[in-house]
Amino acid sequence: MKVKKYRLWLLFFFLIFGFTFGMIIWTIKSTVSTPVYEDNSFLSSYHIVDSDYNSMMSDNQKFLRKYEINFNINGHNVGLVVKDIFLGQRSLEKEHIHRDFLKVGDNTIKVSIIDKSSSKAISNAKIELLLTRAIENNGDIDIKDFIFKDNLYSTTAKVPFKGHWNLTGRVIVNNMRGYFFIKTNSK
Repeated sequence: MKVKKYRLWLLFFFLIFGFTFGMIIWTIKSTVSTPVYEDNSFLSSYHIVDSDYNSMMSDNQKFLRKYEINFNINGHNVGLVVKDIFLGQRSLEKEHIHRDFLKVGDNTIKVSIIDKSSSKAISNAKIELLLTRAIENNGDIDIKDFIFKDNLYSTTAKVPFKGHWNLTGRVIVNNMRGYFFIKTNSK
């Protein structure tokens, strides 16, 4: 008994259709089961950051006109910067200025805020930082317990393991806000 040619084409069509349909089902299933981590840069949801980004950067400029701020992270000094938000994590692998700021274990963070008009240290600032992994947010470290002593705010943050980290936050002084974001890594 001979198989007719149209039956072979019909079988071929069903095989291709079945494979394509199976791949669609597999794609949907794998997409639904993938965890989604919401970005919380600047201690806000990405929806708020997206809609208010221009006003946040304007607030940063106003803050920097009135106050001089310096973050000292394990001996590395950095100002109130946000440029790293535009960089990918791979930029750290090359010569990046914020590379190796953190270490596994206890990390010292000191912040000085000076009023530019009076040259006096600000003692009533509210500083909130968040140390988060670049790929997941289940290990976020809130850094809020700053102690003001000798014109410096200081605290320690415990980094549990090596990897790429985002350090983001905001500083509030007399209803003025400044925002901070750097990408770094722990060694």
